[in-house]
Amino acid sequence: MKVNIGVELGAKLIQAAIINKDGRLLAREKMPANIEQGLQNMVADAAKLIKNLLDEEELDIRSVKSIGVAIPGIIDEEGSKVLKAHVMNLRDAPIQDEFRKYFEVPINVENDAHCAAIAESTVGAAENLEISMTINVGTGISGGIMIYNKLYTGYANAGAVIGHMVIDRHGKECYCGQHGCFEALCSAKALMETTREIAEKNPDSKIHQICHNDLSQITIKTLWEAMTLGDEEAKAAYQEYVENFAVALSNFANILMPEAIVICGGITGLGEDLLRPVREKVFAAIYSKDIATLPLIKQSEMGSASVLVGAGMLAAYKRELEE
Repeated sequence: MKVNIGVELGAKLIQAAIINKDGRLLAREKMPANIEQGLQNMVADAAKLIKNLLDEEELDIRSVKSIGVAIPGIIDEEGSKVLKAHVMNLRDAPIQDEFRKYFEVPINVENDAHCAAIAESTVGAAENLEISMTINVGTGISGGIMIYNKLYTGYANAGAVIGHMVIDRHGKECYCGQHGCFEALCSAKALMETTREIAEKNPDSKIHQICHNDLSQITIKTLWEAMTLGDEEAKAAYQEYVENFAVALSNFANILMPEAIVICGGITGLGEDLLRPVREKVFAAIYSKDIATLPLIKQSEMGSASVLVGAGMLAAYKRELEE
């Protein structure tokens, strides 16, 4: 049996998965990431993870057709290195060369959200659609735009950096230096930071009750849970979060009018408690709502696997572009 390997190098986790030719995830492994140790050590850890995964599945490296590596940041046009990835503290990082120290199979490198977009448009929530957008919301926010089965990445592969679209120029400062970026206001990290800030300022907040007075137990659902318990401050903060999220998505809809906007990443733990109110606000804000079919706004059908699946499909995706 011939398989492909998908690898996800993230700020918190390193993951590897075995993907078959149809884009099905057969097995996966993960381990904590330590970006402070540097690129070489991260790749060495990923190589060990891949070899352990193959051993557990009783597969030989000769069964592997290709390895696809998904990582945050801007990737060069050759798909070999990371030009810039702030969250990983990488610049001009030779990812492909590092993996070639351990494996002799073809190795492709791509932005993590682009990998998710490939997976969703090929075998996931946007399958058979001509224009779709996948947004990965976790520690940060990134996205992939698929137009007629091809990623749109702009000039020099440096476009579609959706997390740094400003949606409130007077909003929270982002690490990029701007204020009110989509990522700074709507990432899962930002949502949990807001939750903690409310709890720290208000000892009577329902957040303390939900977390059993241990703020380290805050999750992406804590603010919503506090709102449902009648916490007015939590309600106002959650509604503001929804409003900001909807502003971003309505901008994408008005510019691109995709057939579907697929949400993946850690924020999907909120499910319809987020998507339902966001959907209502986005549909109301679409200029052409009276003459065009409104885009689907839906959750990934792959859970947390879309990035890994897309990474495993990179070689096939690139082959199709060349044909």
